[in-house]
Formats: sequence, C-alpha cells, structure tokens
Amino acid sequence: MDNRLTIFHLDDGRELRGGQRQLLYLVKELNFLGHRNTVVCRQGSPLHKAAQRKNFDIITLPYLLEWDPVSAALLRRTLKAHIKAGARPPLLHSHTSHSAAVSWLASAGLDCVRIAHRRVDFIPGYFTARLKYAKAHSVIAISEAIRDILLKAAVPDEKIAVINSTIDLDDTPWKQGELPAYRAAARKELETELAIGPDSFWAGSLMALVPHKDPENMVRAAALVLKEAPQALFLLAGEGPLAQKTEHLARMLKIQDRFRLIGQRNAPYKVLAALDMFILPSAEEGMGSVLVEAMNAALPIVATTAGGIGEVIEDGANGLTVPPRDPEALAKAQLRLINDNGLRLRLAQEAHRRREDFSSPRMAQLTLKCYETALENFKLNRHSLE
Repeated sequence: MDNRLTIFHLDDGRELRGGQRQLLYLVKELNFLGHRNTVVCRQGSPLHKAAQRKNFDIITLPYLLEWDPVSAALLRRTLKAHIKAGARPPLLHSHTSHSAAVSWLASAGLDCVRIAHRRVDFIPGYFTARLKYAKAHSVIAISEAIRDILLKAAVPDEKIAVINSTIDLDDTPWKQGELPAYRAAARKELETELAIGPDSFWAGSLMALVPHKDPENMVRAAALVLKEAPQALFLLAGEGPLAQKTEHLARMLKIQDRFRLIGQRNAPYKVLAALDMFILPSAEEGMGSVLVEAMNAALPIVATTAGGIGEVIEDGANGLTVPPRDPEALAKAQLRLINDNGLRLRLAQEAHRRREDFSSPRMAQLTLKCYETALENFKLNRHSLE
C-alpha cells in the first residue's frame, strides 16, 4: 500500500517573507521523506520563482480576492481528479488566512483534509475564526501565544497543534568554522555598497515595514542610543507601507545619517552576518522566525516580548527582551550590549547553540504527525466538519 501523503500547500502571498520561507523549508523536508507536495501560489510571485528554482511541483492560482470562486474552482478540478484516482484523501495546507478561504471553498463536500496555519497574533474575526479555523480538520499555531488566541476565538483545543517556525540549516551560506570569514566579507560588501566607515558598531533588523513590526519603535530607540553611543549605526532591511513614515521619523529625529533603510534583501545572511547586534522591535509577533536566523548567525539579540518571541528568546540567556512599544527600554537593552563585550559574546554563543532547537527536519516530523492525526479523525468523522 502506498502510504505517501499528497499535500497542496496554499499561499497567496505577493512577497517572500518568513511564512513563505517556512513553506519552502517544509516542502523540502517532506519531499525528502517521499511525500507528494505541490506549492499552490500566485503566478510570477517571489514564492513561485523560489519554488521553481527548487524544482518543486507548482500550481498557480489568481487569488483574486479572499473568498475567490475562480481560484477555488480551478483548485477543485485538480482535487477531483486526484480523488477519482483512488489515492488517500489529499491534504490542503493553507499557509495564509486568505488561502484558507480558498481551501474551504475548493474542498467543500470532497474527501479532503484541511490544515490551516496561523502565524500572526491578531485575534481573527468571528467569521474567519469559525470557517477557516474552527471548521478546519487541524490548525497549526507557530507558538503557544498563537494557540491562546485561537482558543479565545473558539477554535477547539483538540484541533490545535503548536509547531514552531524554523530555519533550514542547509541554507546556511557558510560551512562550520567559516562564519568569521563570511562575516568579514559580508561587512566589507555592505561598507562598499553603502559607503560606511569600518569603525562603527552595526545594529540592525530584517523585517516587513508594517504596523505590527513597529519599525518606529526601532527608530525612536535608536535616537536614544545614539545620544550615548554615537558610534552606533542602524541598518533596517525590508519593504512595506511604513517605509516612508519610518524614514521621515529618522529625519525628524535627526538621525538619518546613522539610521539607514536599505530595502528588501534577497540574501538575508549577507546583512545578518555583517551586524554586531540584531533588534526585533515588534508590537505584535507570532514567533519571529527571523530571530532563529539571527541565532544561526551567532548574533546577540534584543527583542520585545510581543506574542511568541518569549518562546524563542529567553531573557538573559540567548538575548535580552523588553516590553513592546517602549523605546526607552529597547534603547537601554541595546546600550547594555554595546557597552559589554562579554555579555554580547555569551548571548551570541548561547543563541547559536539553541538554533538547532528550531531545525526544519524536526518541524517536518511534527507537521507529519499533525497530518496523520487529522487524516485519522477525518476517517472517523467523514464530512462532519463541513
């Protein structure tokens, strides 16, 4: 008997952010284990191009709107063909909220198992919570903080599996023992590109410039840091609707020469490895998978306690944490690291050690367990969740 699973991974994202990278890590690991995976994404999107580079199976949908009947009809045709072939029920794994709606429409009344992934710590509306999550066969929360939000939204506890986000250690662009050389080269490259002097202390972040990431918190804290540590230089990589507002605030605080927005970066480690300290100033955060990438780059970390960050960063062990929306506290923690070489080294070493707690093979195994449980429940309660 063929026990391989068939999984359709739905993602309507227009960018290649943390959630899309997590999807790619999962598909890679599940392919390695012999399961059949198809990425269902937008034509020409960064995710589509990344999946093509990895030779993953792909279906493209227009994803015209949240409850898109066109995308649902196209996907439903594929699902019916698979079901007619007599294989095990396919799994529809929605990696975004909007794609969960398409999954629901496409699979209604069919022998399909729906898995919904929840990565953000916003409380979903009643309609969204009921149809996309409560009526899914299983829901994956990336942190205990997200699980608590889902429970408040009346998603049954027995349907929720907590599986942390991760990194693919195979994607690390340096071999063991080569990080210092990679760091020096990355630093030199950015010095040349941005015309930066070599004697600064570099602090920075990679994040979408959106309200819940709170880039303005990082700017306000940077202004306070620079009063006591004028040698600091802040680099913020990313794009988003708050880019102009963030840049304007830096000018208003007269730190534009020491706070640089450097745009979206396709090779995040070329920024991370060049830094002396990583900052995540989020007001709300599902988990913060970029923190694991910073840990992999052996960086000392300062982050807020928003959402699930506390499940990645233990204050005083592998980083420093402060309350959200508190630029004074964020600045104070950064100054501690700037002024204490020993503390920076200790936190960086422990962060690098703990990165293996968030490996992609472990995440894939936990996800497979979630799939198998959902399939068993589906067999016992066929169509009862429609």
